[in-house]
Amino acid sequence: MTLFTKKNALISASLLLLLGGCGGSSSEDTNTVSVPDSSTDSGDTDGSGDSGNACENPVSALPPIFLEFNTSPNVTATLSEDGCFVTIEANGRPNHTSSYWDAGNASGLYVEAEDPELFNQRRSPGDIEDYNNLFQLTVPIEPELAQTPSATPLGAIGIAISGAPIFNDSEGNGDVSLGVIQGFDRNGAHTGPSTYHYHLEPAAISYDDDKLVGIMSDGFFIYGRRDYETGEYPTDVDASNGHVGLTPYTGTSSEDAVYHYHISPEQYLNGENYLIFPGDFQGTPNGVN
Repeated sequence: MTLFTKKNALISASLLLLLGGCGGSSSEDTNTVSVPDSSTDSGDTDGSGDSGNACENPVSALPPIFLEFNTSPNVTATLSEDGCFVTIEANGRPNHTSSYWDAGNASGLYVEAEDPELFNQRRSPGDIEDYNNLFQLTVPIEPELAQTPSATPLGAIGIAISGAPIFNDSEGNGDVSLGVIQGFDRNGAHTGPSTYHYHLEPAAISYDDDKLVGIMSDGFFIYGRRDYETGEYPTDVDASNGHVGLTPYTGTSSEDAVYHYHISPEQYLNGENYLIFPGDFQGTPNGVN
């Protein structure tokens, strides 16, 4: 039995993530929100394994896919002592260029927007440097599909390999509108309420390909629009654009296939806009509300 399959025993994942809708915020906020484990078990919630709530197939080293999170200085992934959980910590700042870095370019990552006049009219308040965040997500090595999907909340629903959080397709009390998108940078992202975050396909990470984008709070990974096996847009996906298949981080046998998500290949509103995650969690994001 391989890692990350839907056949493994259910193990709860604890999530410490920023929860809140998009919008303005004061600068220099430190956002660390602890969400309790909703499991009925009396086991540990921090992935330490001290309670004996061990997994079926513990590992002795961090799986290669998690090493991708350690390539950015803004995010780290660490394995629990019992080899059953991985904790991802990120500061919310991307490791790529953006028009939301301060225009003074002290970061060396500022780039002008494609349409500066329109962007300045529509941009969200604040620069990336204004925010000090800590996003922490602990997921099981062996996530399992839930019996019933669950809706994603406002706020962070996943962490990208860049170190910035992933948000869903909502903006406050409504869907992301064209007017809001006009204030996004080239990575489908903006600031607010107190962090830089992605709503659309982040071109600096993945653009119409099969690259790893990040991990969702239910423990399943999300990739670009294309399928690794076929090079085409997958057609066997569920309502959350997820399916079971091979990825660049699995073996080549059909037994190595794992459940994972893809960025939606369907255009959203006008232009080439592709939502990262417009569906429900197909796994179990314990405590998310």
